[in-house]
Amino acid sequence: MEKKPLQPETERFKHILIEAYQREELSANITAKDMIRELAYQLKQVLKGNSK
Repeated sequence: MEKKPLQPETERFKHILIEAYQREELSANITAKDMIRELAYQLKQVLKGNSK
């Protein structure tokens, strides 16, 4: 079974989530609220790039 290539925005979203997970593992000081805020900001940037 062949893997379909991911859309660029899907690939970027995947990397954002992996990065957030790794950052959370390294820092006991980050709150869920801060994590969500950072994810929302990064996703907003991805979506803005796609709307051009």
